[in-house]
Amino acid sequence: MVITEKAKTFITKVMEENGVDTLRFTFEGAGCCGPQLGLSLDNPQTTDRLEIINGIRVAMDEQVASIIEGVTLDAEETEEGVQFVLLGLNQCC
Repeated sequence: MVITEKAKTFITKVMEENGVDTLRFTFEGAGCCGPQLGLSLDNPQTTDRLEIINGIRVAMDEQVASIIEGVTLDAEETEEGVQFVLLGLNQCC
């Protein structure tokens, strides 16, 4: 996984505001177009894999780790605010 500088800037700001130091990916099930992932600022679980990616502490379970290998986390500014985008994740919906 790669975290862009734009995503890093936003993540770091939100982490500081909330007193959290870990970005956590979770597996939320599979849909018609592949895996559904959750993204939160949360403490890692004991079974999570921990990695430092572009200076961000990232927690994920092994199932998620294999899904997001080769994926880029980016941030886009929209009318609703900043949204995260997973580039390279195989989804058709």
